[in-house]
Formats: sequence, C-alpha cells, structure tokens
Amino acid sequence: MRITRRRTLSAYCLALSVDWGLGFTPSAPPSVPPSYTSIDDIGRSSRHPKATTKLDTASVLTLDDDVSFRSVASPSLSMDLKDPKVGVLLLNLGGPETGEDVEGFLYNLFADPDIIRLPPLLAPLQSLVALLISKRRAPKSREAYDSIGGGSPILQYTRAQADLMTKSLKDRYGIDAKTYIGMRYWYPFTEEALAKIREDDINALVILPLYPQFSISTSGSSLRVLQEEFAKKSELYG
Repeated sequence: MRITRRRTLSAYCLALSVDWGLGFTPSAPPSVPPSYTSIDDIGRSSRHPKATTKLDTASVLTLDDDVSFRSVASPSLSMDLKDPKVGVLLLNLGGPETGEDVEGFLYNLFADPDIIRLPPLLAPLQSLVALLISKRRAPKSREAYDSIGGGSPILQYTRAQADLMTKSLKDRYGIDAKTYIGMRYWYPFTEEALAKIREDDINALVILPLYPQFSISTSGSSLRVLQEEFAKKSELYG
C-alpha cells in the first residue's frame, strides 16, 4: 500500500466546524489560511536543516452541505478522491500516565533539540544533558503528577476529543473518518500512529495539531517528526 505524501498532508490544520464539546477550537499559525497550508517553512525554520522534504498541499476537505474534496494543486497532482478513506491525525504533547513514566517522559522532552538548543559543538551531548535533567527533575515532577491523580490526563482528554470528532463528522456530514493520536514525548508516539494509518489504508489524512498556539517547540516539533518520517520512508509516502 502506498500513501501519496501530498494527499496525506491534504490539510495541516483544517478549520473543522464541528462541536467537540470540550471547548477546543483549532487554529492555524498567524498569517496562514485557516483551511490549508504548505508546511515547507517548518523545515526551513526548524533546527534540523537535514529535514528538507517538501510537503505540499494537494487537496482540502470542505465541510458544508455538500461534503467534497477539492484540489488546490497542479493538475499533475490531481487524484481520484471520489471514495476517500479519511483519517484525522491529532498531534499533541503527550504525558506520563503513571509515576513510573515520569522520568522517561522528561528524558524525551529534554532530548528534543527544539526544547533545549545546544551550540553545534555540544549537540552530541544532547542525550546526556537530557538524562541528567530528567533524573534531577523527576522526583518533583512525580510529586506534581501525584497531586492530580498520579499521571497526566492529556491522553484521556485527547481520546475524548477524537471520539467526539468522529461522531460529529458522521452525524453532521456523513463522513466515516478514523481518528489517530500521535503524541510527541510519550505513548502513543506519532510514529506508532503513522504505522496504524498505513495499516488501515488511509488515503486522505487531515493533520490537526491540538497545541493552543504555534511555535517551533510545540506544533513545529511535532510536524518536524512527521516530516522526518516522510523523508525516511519516501517509498511509502511518495
């Protein structure tokens, strides 16, 4: 099965007119059209110049009385979307579910160069720095999570959002969409979500960051992971 990357990224942040019931309204970065965008600038502005995969918008799902996919790309990129298998990938930070997860979560967080940027000469020490910080901060962070029940509720809330969105898309627009959750720093990781998407033969994917704002260290980092996965597996994503 082959997913074409340009259609996979049919919308980086789609303005869904859906009532999710959790008080969340997705928004695109400033100066970006709300319905679709190219995320080429993410690669240029991230701290990883090696990730240069070009990710273009090819189609947009419009939610009105006549649900349809419309092409916004050149004719050479046009594809038959009469019977799309729609997926929605929700991107979020992630968080430890139990006290035992805290140190691993912190390590993943601080090992991300978009969170802690070391000078080029010290970049090879990123993992060591992350290990030292995570071990030092884990006890206090574990206490904080214990005070709210022992772990982060972010996965529970994201699953609730996904379920409500699936129901709303079906009830209001007749769209049988599958939702996937890709967390940046803890399970389920974005890479796991992509594997499931390929397994389900999804051919029209909406990528929806759930961060409340855009920055390189939030949405940008999650989108960079996607970009790097697409580059590493270009035979799958085209």
